[in-house]
Amino acid sequence: MIKISAPFRGINEVLSLIESGADELYCGYLSPEWDKKYSYLEFERKGPGSNFTDIDELKEAIGVAHSKNVPVYLALNGLYVNEQYPLLLKIFRKLYRLGFDAFIVADIGLILTLRNMEVSVPIHLSTGGTVFNSEAVDFYRKLGIFRIVLDRQMRLEWIKDISENNPNIEFEVFILNTLCVNIDGFCTYTHIYKKEKEDMILSKKHPQGRSVDVLSTYDIHGEGDACCLKYKVDVLSGRRNKNVPDAVISPVFYKQIRDGVECGACALYDIARTKVKSVKIIGRQLSTQERLASVKFIREALSVLNGGGEEIRRVDFLNAVQMMYRRVYGYKGRCRGNNCYHPEVLSVV
Repeated sequence: MIKISAPFRGINEVLSLIESGADELYCGYLSPEWDKKYSYLEFERKGPGSNFTDIDELKEAIGVAHSKNVPVYLALNGLYVNEQYPLLLKIFRKLYRLGFDAFIVADIGLILTLRNMEVSVPIHLSTGGTVFNSEAVDFYRKLGIFRIVLDRQMRLEWIKDISENNPNIEFEVFILNTLCVNIDGFCTYTHIYKKEKEDMILSKKHPQGRSVDVLSTYDIHGEGDACCLKYKVDVLSGRRNKNVPDAVISPVFYKQIRDGVECGACALYDIARTKVKSVKIIGRQLSTQERLASVKFIREALSVLNGGGEEIRRVDFLNAVQMMYRRVYGYKGRCRGNNCYHPEVLSVV
């Protein structure tokens, strides 16, 4: 049975996410001490409002989740330099005592440090670890990694092969929100969300005709992310360093031009036939309502996949998920695959 891993950033969200269908929860923590010395940008590439800042609240939230037998993981997705390690490890030791069930880590240096510290809590490799093949899996397995979050760029056939060829490692894949054409582990940009208050609603006209209400915690124009800035590429002649006529290359992708919600739900049919243990919903920066809707949507899709006692046909599952998608997100018409994690599956619909 595939598990749903969902993000949270406040104690008041724990029970509602679990009741909506989350099997695992993950979060981040930004220490005020770190923020004062290095700023939030250097801790784990998430902007303000995406992480816990009160360690006592975080401890209580873990307790609530554990009372429902739901594990909680802490994301430590930053890449750190030597001078940051004294404070990093000081913060980690405090977090270690809270009772997390795993730490999600990207930095090889931190993985090695935790291994030398003989940390008993499992370590999950963040997608920032950039695993595309079994050689990389074996490398991290030798470092004691328990689970690997595969990159967004992994095709379904690759996911199937890598999970079946490495039965001693758990694998997790992304399923909803925040699709990106870039490889996460090679990305050096930070993720900044300009607005922090959740009492402001912005209205944006959807390409398919609906009006989208977006809580202001999400920067819908991509103005806060350097990788989202609009750009153009000019081709210059080698001799005179002047623009070559008719040779301007327009960008093919803007991260925040959204044709619906970034989604891979249709691929659950194929993912269920791999050795993948968990599907990850992204969106600590999104509103509570958006994350609850995400969890309910994926839980409903899995219920269709696993329900009825008989194996559902692929085409019937895809049609059912497409209908759910239109209902949940107010999308008109069939999904065109613009924001699909695995657009190859849509050819069946």
